Amino acid sequence: MEKPANKSSGENHIESTDFLGLMKKIKKWDWLSIVPYLGLILILIVFSFTSNGNLFGAYNVSIVVQQTVALAIVCLGGVFVYSMGNLDISIGATIGLCTLIQAIVLNATGNLLLAFMAALLLALSFGLINGAVSSWLGLPSVITSLFLMFIGTGVQTIVTLKTNTIRTSFDFSFWKNMYVQIGALVIMFSVVYYLFNYTRLGKYTSSIGANLEFAKQSGVNVFRNKIYAYLIMGTCVATASLFILARSGSSSRVTGAGYHMDVMVALILGGMPLSGGMKSKVSAALIGSFSYILLTNGLTLSGVAASNVPLVKALIFAVIVIITSRKKGVVLPR
Repeated sequence: MEKPANKSSGENHIESTDFLGLMKKIKKWDWLSIVPYLGLILILIVFSFTSNGNLFGAYNVSIVVQQTVALAIVCLGGVFVYSMGNLDISIGATIGLCTLIQAIVLNATGNLLLAFMAALLLALSFGLINGAVSSWLGLPSVITSLFLMFIGTGVQTIVTLKTNTIRTSFDFSFWKNMYVQIGALVIMFSVVYYLFNYTRLGKYTSSIGANLEFAKQSGVNVFRNKIYAYLIMGTCVATASLFILARSGSSSRVTGAGYHMDVMVALILGGMPLSGGMKSKVSAALIGSFSYILLTNGLTLSGVAASNVPLVKALIFAVIVIITSRKKGVVLPR
């Protein structure tokens, strides 16, 4: 009679051990990692009702895709830069110059490939200066990008001084096709995902953001990897500028203005820690971009006054930052 009792006691002990092990695994799970996904789902549900279904209208979906593709491609490049804990506030000026030079070359030659290569060369040059100068002089990346932002906006203003807008008559029908844009985004995402997760570059940039001194002591070439990260960023900016120009068919002195803030907010909404480190992830670019564009679009469709949209977005942004903070006393998610 005693043996069954002992067996039952042993089984209970095993079940208890399994339960405790399960609870430990649950505690180790980073529940905050799903907050961006829940946020995107909540946005879709709420605005599908408040917009009376207009959110999923064919015309509105095409607008959302056009806006999201450009922002998401820039954010994909931003993953490498932001994973190092760096900020780039020259993104908007670079986009403005890229669309400007593409419009000018297209009007002169009608050759889209030549126009894109000119924009790519410009964006890569800005990326090279951003990465190299800040490393050589030991300056925070934001200082170098601030300098480039002033140069970029200055050139935009000078070129468009006589005519506020430079238009191009090039036929962008192919590039405005929703499926072409989605295909381009999928390709860019696949390339960036592979580079960030399966190559040394991605691991090194994350380690630089996590602990710069430790990365140096481990043999990581900070200077070289920083330049590579900014060159990838430049490639993504040039690619996005093509779709931005295709959408409007013109470039003005305000094209790209404030885009660096859009990228920053989108990445945070997607769960990217602006302090960089090992928590950085490529999915933040997609989730954050869709959330940000749908948030702006949904508020407008729901009847919120245009003047109040930035205030509502700021409040939601503040809540997301607070929720996703990893440590007590830390403002930004880490």
